[in-house]
Amino acid sequence: MPNQCSRVEIIIEVLDPNNNYYEVGRTTSDLTGFYKLAFTPEVPGEYTVVARFAGSKAYWPSFSETAINVEDAPAATPEPTQAPASLADQYLLPATGGIIAAIAVVGIAIIALMLRKK
Repeated sequence: MPNQCSRVEIIIEVLDPNNNYYEVGRTTSDLTGFYKLAFTPEVPGEYTVVARFAGSKAYWPSFSETAINVEDAPAATPEPTQAPASLADQYLLPATGGIIAAIAVVGIAIIALMLRKK
């Protein structure tokens, strides 16, 4: 690879499914000649993608093409609904907690009475 390589501008154009031909953007190649460009297609269907180099004082113009197929995005999945609280969560657990608290209070009261009698 030469010591002094220059990056070049690449023009990306598409022919969309409706036969409209337009530029979607420009990018710059790296030192190996690799380039990339992300774009958002306007309609689903088959696209012809053309990458074009306009040329320079050192190189003739060139181009390359490929094809891609763009599909509609899948519908968004709705968020799952939260399951309702079970009967145990609503009634059994609070009741159990209340019973345990009542037993503790009665136990403390009995111990207090026993200590008082001594």
